[in-house]
Amino acid sequence: MMAPWSCRPPATTVPARRLPTRREGCQTEISRSHDMDFSLTKEQKLFQSTVREFLEKEAPGWLIREWEEQGQYPYDLFQKFAEFGLLGVGLPEEYGGSGGGLTELAIVSEEMAARGQSLVNVFTPTVEFCRQAILGFGNEEQKRHFLPRIVKGECRMAMGLTEPNHGSDLATLETMAYLDGDEYVINGSKIFTTGAHISHYIFLLVRTDKTASPPHRGLSVLLTPTDSSGLTIRTLRKLGGDAVHTCEVSFDNVRVPRSNLLHEEGKGWHIVMAHLDEERILQGAKCTGTTRAAFEYALKYAKEREQFGQPIGKFQAIAHMLADMASDVEICRLLTHYAIWRKENGLPCSKEAAMAKLVTSEAAMRTSHKAVQILGGYGYTMEYEAQRYFRESKFWEIGGGTSQIQRDIIAKRLGL
Repeated sequence: MMAPWSCRPPATTVPARRLPTRREGCQTEISRSHDMDFSLTKEQKLFQSTVREFLEKEAPGWLIREWEEQGQYPYDLFQKFAEFGLLGVGLPEEYGGSGGGLTELAIVSEEMAARGQSLVNVFTPTVEFCRQAILGFGNEEQKRHFLPRIVKGECRMAMGLTEPNHGSDLATLETMAYLDGDEYVINGSKIFTTGAHISHYIFLLVRTDKTASPPHRGLSVLLTPTDSSGLTIRTLRKLGGDAVHTCEVSFDNVRVPRSNLLHEEGKGWHIVMAHLDEERILQGAKCTGTTRAAFEYALKYAKEREQFGQPIGKFQAIAHMLADMASDVEICRLLTHYAIWRKENGLPCSKEAAMAKLVTSEAAMRTSHKAVQILGGYGYTMEYEAQRYFRESKFWEIGGGTSQIQRDIIAKRLGL
C-alpha cells in the first residue's frame, strides 16, 4: 500500500571524533558513534503535517465528542486509518507496511493524542503494542497471517495484561493456561483490556508454569480469538477516551490452538519487557500531544478573551502560566525525542524511556490544569475542550506504568 508521504531511512552512524576540551593541555578524548540531532527531516515534517490535516478532517472535535457521549466505536475511522497507511507506519514493506520507524510512530502518537484519547485508543493497542510484538517475536507464519491483515484494517487486537489483583506487580499474575493436546485451556480474568469488545484477538499474557522461580519465567503469550467459547467481555465506563471502552475479560476453559503461542512457552515476560521501552517512549509522544493541545487551546483563548479592557493574556498572572505551559511542551518533546534517538541508535534507553513517560505525563496534567484555570468557569463546562485535556491527562499518569513505578525504574538505573 502506497502512503501519501515518505518515511526516512534507518538512522546511520558517523565515525568517532575527538571533541575539543576547555582546559588547555587536557588530553581527554570523548568518542561518539552517533550525532545527536532531534530535528525532523523534510520528509518527516511533510508526514507530520499530512497526518495532522488528515485527522482534523476525519476526526473533528464535534465528532469525537459524539462518539464518546454515545460510547460508539468509530469503525469507519479505523478503516480510514488503513486506507491512509497509518496502520502500516513503522512496519517493513514486506509485510504490507509503510516503512519508517519509532520517530514516525511518535509523530502519529502525538498528533492523535492532540486530537483526543479516543483516537489513541483506536490506534495504539493494535498497532503500537500487539503488531510490534508480533513483528519482533512472531514466527514467519504468524507474521504473514497477522501483519498484512492489521495493515488492511481487517484485524484489531487488544492487550490482555493487567488482572484485578495484579497491575504493577504483573509478574505474579494468576490467569492460567495448560496444554491439552494441541490446544491451551485458559482460566482466569483480565481487566483494563482496552478495546477487547471490538477486537478480533487479545494479546494474552498467561501463566503456563505454576512452579517457575522466579514467577515471571512461567509466563507466556497466547493470541486469543475473542469469539472463543467461554470468553466473556464486560465494558467499563471511564473518565476519557470512551469511544473505545476498556474491558474486563473472563476466561472459562477457553481453548486456543497451540499455534497461537507467540515465540516460546515461558518467554511471555521477555516479550512484554522487550517492548516496554518503546511503549513508554510512545506514551511520552502522546503526553506531548495532550500538553501541546491544552497549551494551544488556552493560548488562543487568552488572546481572544477580554476583561478590564484588554486580552487576559496581557495580565502577568495569565502570561506566566502560559509561559510555563509553553516550556512544558518543549521539555516534553525534547525528552521524548532524546529517548527515541537512543532507542533508534541502539543505546540503552530504559531510564530515558521512564523519564520521558514520567515527565511528559505530569507535564500534561500540569498544563491541562492551567488550561482549565485560564478559561475559568468555561473551563469547567463540557462545552469547552479544556475539561477533556484535564480528564485525559490523568490517564497518562496511570496507564503504561504509574508515575511511581517510573520513578522506581529511574532510581534503580541510578544504582539505588
